[in-house]
Amino acid sequence: MPNDHTASHALMHAFRQLRHIQWGGRQQIDGCTRSETMMLLCVRRCMGSSPSGLKASDLSGFLRVTMPTVSQMVNVLAARGLLERSPDPKDRRIVRIKLTAEGERLTLETEAAMHRGIQELTEHLGIQRTQQLIETLEDIYKYYNDGSPNTTPPCEANPTLNPPK
Repeated sequence: MPNDHTASHALMHAFRQLRHIQWGGRQQIDGCTRSETMMLLCVRRCMGSSPSGLKASDLSGFLRVTMPTVSQMVNVLAARGLLERSPDPKDRRIVRIKLTAEGERLTLETEAAMHRGIQELTEHLGIQRTQQLIETLEDIYKYYNDGSPNTTPPCEANPTLNPPK
């Protein structure tokens, strides 16, 4: 049994390895960077309860990036026909951002591929080890984020943006 010092180094090494693996369940949308893919998936997830679209400030908060970064990514994704901007029906000063039909199609395909990858991992690990992994990851999350104000997942910070479950 390794001592505490050796175990902590082994754990740090294991965490570093996770950064370098090619996740089968972490798919990018063709022609998009990982950041753009994350934005599209965030818009899709949050649109369930906000069909008129999201404000750029909402995306900035959910993705924890600056407003100029959001604006740049929205411009690129709108030019590719994946996002569209429209005025807010209640306040025309506000611009709403939502997926186009093509953006919806690509995010659905990407989510399906991600689910297949996770299902394959679950089959590889088996039910018992998968459950242990879930519990361990939840414990790690709680340990590092206990009491932190920035731990709310996207769309849960604003209940009006929570998609239906």
